[in-house]
Amino acid sequence: MEKVSSRSPPIHYGWIILAAGTFGSFMTLPGQTAGVSVFFDPITADLHISRTAASIAYALGTLAGILPAPTIGRWIDRNGPRMTATIIAVCLAAACVFMATVQSALMLLLGFALLRGAAIGGLSLVSQQVVNLWFVRRRGIAAAAASLGLAAGSFVFPKLIDSLITHYGWRGAYLILAGLVAVTILPVAALLFRDRPEKYGLSTDAGLPPSTKEVTEEPSFTRAQALRTGVFWLMCAAGFLTNAIGTALLLNHFSIMRTAGIAHATALLLLSLLAAVQAASTLGTGYLLDRYEPRRLVPLAMLMLALASALPAFGSGIVVSILYAICLGGAYGSQQAIGAAGNAQYFGRDHLGAIKGTSFVFGVAGAAVGPLPFAASVETIGSYSAALIACCMLCVACGTAAFVVKRPRPD
Repeated sequence: MEKVSSRSPPIHYGWIILAAGTFGSFMTLPGQTAGVSVFFDPITADLHISRTAASIAYALGTLAGILPAPTIGRWIDRNGPRMTATIIAVCLAAACVFMATVQSALMLLLGFALLRGAAIGGLSLVSQQVVNLWFVRRRGIAAAAASLGLAAGSFVFPKLIDSLITHYGWRGAYLILAGLVAVTILPVAALLFRDRPEKYGLSTDAGLPPSTKEVTEEPSFTRAQALRTGVFWLMCAAGFLTNAIGTALLLNHFSIMRTAGIAHATALLLLSLLAAVQAASTLGTGYLLDRYEPRRLVPLAMLMLALASALPAFGSGIVVSILYAICLGGAYGSQQAIGAAGNAQYFGRDHLGAIKGTSFVFGVAGAAVGPLPFAASVETIGSYSAALIACCMLCVACGTAAFVVKRPRPD
């Protein structure tokens, strides 16, 4: 049986879990769009395939990779996050090695499936899950803090990957990333991840008192019950749109910036700005989640995403590009916190793995299909404007729906 310690530790183990979950989110970047986007141009040039073909491979690979997420979620519920995270870390390192061997569009599709499945459907899911198991009353700020790992990764990895590609080529860069995964998150998962604190006689929330005076009983929804609630589908829709639009924008970031008259070096700096705003937005939204229902914050995320879609459609230049990076970072950060804590707040921890695994399928499906309308827009009218305007309208519709959906009640 897993053990934390036979003696009282100098700090509550919940803080160690929070740090481990944060680092787990950080190390998903080799399979996140912000990381893959830096590889996109070198891969398409080397393999002599079009951006449309690569986008289709990315979409199909993402869909294939995310399909096991519900099964992984149920596995976490039954066997705990420690074993799951360890196996997933091995799979992520192997996926990076496979990417270094890609020789064709078909191999690229399979590589994307392995990479996205291990990073998003696996490591991201279990890293969020372990934090949700250890924090209840302070879940909003804890989940947001853990999600800062993703924002930090979005800040660090694009520059790191760009440098690795420059010095070692894109294949060498993937091999180095595989080694980095093996010597970092693999031992962290094996040594530090743990199941819920009650199993070890510890309290939730790292032993801290509730952030509010009112303490309500923790809900307990099955996956079937959760799927019958409007709020589950609202959060799925918000996650779908954020992933769809955000993935399309990040995957085509350098292309969009060139259209706006922005140089490659400045476009890299805008990714750093985006990551910084994302971090601040994640923490701010996490603070609000401990005080307000997640559904009340969905309109805020959708408003910023609508602006991020509209700005490059109607403007260009450095000022518009800066505002675009700020809005996209704000949307990503807000939705990141809502997605990390929302299901646990509404549906409890008893069946959380199965519920989050299912929501991951719908959310990450957005990342799969999002780039396709953008590619089609470029092919048909020569610009991204049609896809961007349609995305803006969908965000407004989703934000409006949040005012209609009601808080779920157990059957």
